[in-house]
Amino acid sequence: MRYYSCDSHVVEAAEIYAGLTDRFGDRAPFISKDYNDKPGTWLVLPGGIRPVPVGRLGIAGASLSDPATHARIERGYDGFNPGVMDPTARLDEQAQDGIVGEVMYPSLSMFTFAIPDDEVRDAAFRNHNDWVLDYCSVDRNRLIGVGCLPLPDVERAIAEIDRSAQLGVRGFAIPAHVDPAKPYCHPDFDPFWARAQEFGVPLTMHIFTGSSLEGGMPEHWGTPGGHLKGYTLAHTTIANTIIDLICGGVVERFPDLRFVCAEYETGWVGHFKQRLDHAAYRTPWEVSDELTMKPSEYFDRNFWVTFEDDVEGVATRHSIGVGNLLWGNDYPHHDSIWPNSRPILDEILSGVPDDEKEQMVWSNVLELYDLDPDSLPAAA
Repeated sequence: MRYYSCDSHVVEAAEIYAGLTDRFGDRAPFISKDYNDKPGTWLVLPGGIRPVPVGRLGIAGASLSDPATHARIERGYDGFNPGVMDPTARLDEQAQDGIVGEVMYPSLSMFTFAIPDDEVRDAAFRNHNDWVLDYCSVDRNRLIGVGCLPLPDVERAIAEIDRSAQLGVRGFAIPAHVDPAKPYCHPDFDPFWARAQEFGVPLTMHIFTGSSLEGGMPEHWGTPGGHLKGYTLAHTTIANTIIDLICGGVVERFPDLRFVCAEYETGWVGHFKQRLDHAAYRTPWEVSDELTMKPSEYFDRNFWVTFEDDVEGVATRHSIGVGNLLWGNDYPHHDSIWPNSRPILDEILSGVPDDEKEQMVWSNVLELYDLDPDSLPAAA
């Protein structure tokens, strides 16, 4: 059996923000050393959005309870594991974890989604998409870098999917949530959905990618449970968006769209599907007249969800849909299970039949990204 991660990450080089300050001034994000006298390397976002410590994004395998880890974080890029910035070394780190490939979502660019300036966001994502194509060039089957699209600006998002999909980007991240006053089921988004369906590329909605950093959940820093609530309830963000896409008729109008809901884990999904079906039965007038199936059936056809070490999700896999589950190791983020993915999977998948296990860790992602298994190494 082979293993392929469908939730890993690149950590973008500082060059993805190169030139933006010259073009946009204080509207632009930038990378800074020791920002405001805080040690380390920081992604500084415009508009008072809290800065992000770059060094925390590339230290998989290190423990935050170890003081040495915090010294590494302060070193920024220099404290990263070798394969974070060197894609050839990354292939060795895949083998160390017992896997043969990764779909890699953004890291720094996750936070760029929260920049309200359409022009700045578009320019930053063009840089990201060019950079990720170059990073993956050492092996485009083992390294699948996900691009970013500047929704909710539909016109710019269409222009960028046209440009970068034709260059070879094989999947795209879009905001996990947009302004509730204009949700994804609004007709203004339909030209984008049509173009994405035409290209046939998976669209990922990853945790922490949205029109605001708090995922639509109020966070009150410094109060009991302030950030804890937003993190624990993060799946409600993507659940809300899934309802818009299903009950608003998007996946009825565009039946070939494929959405990946990444890093929200999966233990909530089976109950969500059941409750959504019942809600649609109770209040059918709140569901688009276009729908021809139950909401759960659209989920089964159009949505995939990723898990890392989610025992509850595995236990309810038949309610979720074994064909809708994708495993990921979250490399190289600090809470990744690298380099222990195989023993952890052995534990959480204990008792799962081999054919179902193989779907979740291998064949589902190969089908989603149209990968030829013969192009990949033998089992690591």
